[in-house]
Amino acid sequence: MNILKFIEELKRRNVFKVATAYAIAGWLIIQISATTFPFLNLPEWLITAVIIFVTIGFPLSLIFAWAFELTPDGLKKSQEVDITESVTHRTGKKLNGIIITVLSMAVIFLLVERVFFAEASILENHSELADFQTASIAVLPFVNMSGDENNEYFSDGLSEELLNALAKVDEMKVAGRTSSFKFKGQNEDLKIVGEQLGVGHILEGSVRKAGGRVRITAQLIKVDDGFHMWSETFDRELTATNIFEIQEEISRKVLSELKVRLLPEEELQLDDIPTQDIEAYQAYLKGNQLLINRNYAEIEAAIALYQEAIRIDPTFSEAYGQLALAYNAQAYYGNIPREENLTNLKSNAEKALSINENSYSAHAALALYYHAISDLQNAEELFIKSLELNPNFVDVYNWLGNVYEDLGDRENQMKFYEQGYKIDPLNPLAIYNRSRVSADKEDFEEMEFFMEKNIRINPDFIPTYFLRGNIQLGFPFGNIAEASKNYMEVYNSDNDFPRTIYSLVHSGQLLEMHKFADHFYKLLKENYRESFEFRYAVGFYENNKRSYEDFPNIVLNFLDESGYVPQDLYLYLDFLDYALETGNYARVIPYFRKFDEGLFSDTLSVITAQNEDQAWPLAYLLQKTGDIEQSERITEAFCEFTERSKDSYLKSEEDYRYQGDLMICSFLQRDQAAFEENLTILYKKHSEIVPVFTWLRNVNRYEPELYSENLKSLHKEVKQELSLQRANFISYLKSEGEWEEEWEED
Repeated sequence: MNILKFIEELKRRNVFKVATAYAIAGWLIIQISATTFPFLNLPEWLITAVIIFVTIGFPLSLIFAWAFELTPDGLKKSQEVDITESVTHRTGKKLNGIIITVLSMAVIFLLVERVFFAEASILENHSELADFQTASIAVLPFVNMSGDENNEYFSDGLSEELLNALAKVDEMKVAGRTSSFKFKGQNEDLKIVGEQLGVGHILEGSVRKAGGRVRITAQLIKVDDGFHMWSETFDRELTATNIFEIQEEISRKVLSELKVRLLPEEELQLDDIPTQDIEAYQAYLKGNQLLINRNYAEIEAAIALYQEAIRIDPTFSEAYGQLALAYNAQAYYGNIPREENLTNLKSNAEKALSINENSYSAHAALALYYHAISDLQNAEELFIKSLELNPNFVDVYNWLGNVYEDLGDRENQMKFYEQGYKIDPLNPLAIYNRSRVSADKEDFEEMEFFMEKNIRINPDFIPTYFLRGNIQLGFPFGNIAEASKNYMEVYNSDNDFPRTIYSLVHSGQLLEMHKFADHFYKLLKENYRESFEFRYAVGFYENNKRSYEDFPNIVLNFLDESGYVPQDLYLYLDFLDYALETGNYARVIPYFRKFDEGLFSDTLSVITAQNEDQAWPLAYLLQKTGDIEQSERITEAFCEFTERSKDSYLKSEEDYRYQGDLMICSFLQRDQAAFEENLTILYKKHSEIVPVFTWLRNVNRYEPELYSENLKSLHKEVKQELSLQRANFISYLKSEGEWEEEWEED
């Protein structure tokens, strides 16, 4: 066979041109299918089918071009056409046109694909990057492989430092420390861990510390399939520099694997080395671990360790910041004088910030200081800055929520409580606050779910039981007996919790169990004289006795000496009760002026959520002192606020809070019929037994002209209800073996 003649015949029959045209057209068809089918949501197998059909068609087209020829009389077999009559040269020209057309279409497609579809691809990749940038991870406590339990603090501390480093990265979701550490030593299935913490990745590892060396192994695992994305072992000399370098290297490896891009300021944060001294760092880590449980003895030990870290390295900023927070915890859980606590907070926080202006713990500590002195704006700004520096500092979500509570901003208060829970869903305080969010929404079934969750996984967290009592006390339950049972449970679990003792004084007096209340008041006075709980108990306790001894000497003198400006309603009600009982109005009115000078302005026009609780008691006091003009200004502004704010409440005009404000407004305006109606609604519709009982008692004492037959009848009904609740609670105490004979009333 003559190859050259065969090739010439292939050319004559246009086989090469058919092959070229088919190849270009086939490639174009495959590219169009692969690019457009996904956008049309067509199944992937269709693309495969197109490729198979195009591939099979290629040899068939060549065979067809060889075997057949297109003539003016139609399609004929090539061997039947005389070579002198063949028109393959004309067919070839047509094929040239087809090739040029298909090539043009391919070029156009490439341009469209690069511009339009590439843009879509960029958006898709950006979406993928966004997923990476919001990648979620939990850092489980690294296993202590040192063979010495005393080194547990070191492995836990390294895990926490890694967690904090990752949390500083913008848009990176990192599960909170408490939630991650819940799985310590449990060898739980990582898929379950991921589901409970709401994360897609787990960082875990081990630490072996021996002599002057440390070996740290870390591995990054994808939760859904258990795939090990990265692992590495670091074997180094034990120095502070090496430890921080390892932490930084692990953090960068994790971020790289998750395709997270660092911003310049985040680069600086990862590079930050807080101390060069390993002994100072180890003391700091030990202190951090001791501070977690909020045990008073451990708090004191943590303070000593932070002081030791600072002695070794006076430039260790985070040690100063944590020391400030430890002092605050010592005051909260103990009996530390307020001025001493404020000095400790401010001096250590400011020292930390003078060394490192980006100390998150120092910003939080200084915010606590400003909150304590009632500078709410500064407190808000500093807490927000602390969260910017470390978004995983869950305590700050609680503290910032509390600031918004004092500012009367319920929406932001609940928002930050919810955010804290999302970050650390197994943290007892976060769950506690999430329960409060549900209560605020009046979703009591959901509230009970979160309370039960907290009791199940954090059974030793006392405030949960305390909160359950508080909920029972108010709307919509009004069950003082059930509240008191919860308080007794808390007291028996931890009788060093002053808030519980205060609550037992309060509920005991509401139930007219005076000797019971006397017993717990004495405990509070003898053991927690410096606590806010004691100062808050004095006014209500002595008003019930109608004999003021401690209130002027302890509470009012403290306010005069400390300069503290109360934010909440209860002390202002104590001021009101004290003035009404003693007639000493001039003694308490200056505290209202310190809180808000604007309430005394003759141009007063607006009451806000922040000062409403101080405004109406002042309006009533000014009535009693004869300053009717200013009292009427405040009353008018308060009643306008009542109407203006009703739509901010969950149930608008039907909301118990609106009904309460409406009742106060009608009282200040001396609208007898409206006052009676609103007070009755509060009791019978909303079960607000505590405020209704208090109002009826005080109207009976101080406003006899308003104490109508209708109110006398309502008062009798409330007392009967309280009598039943008292019997219920006493029966409970006796059945539990908690009743003391000395509590029997004469």
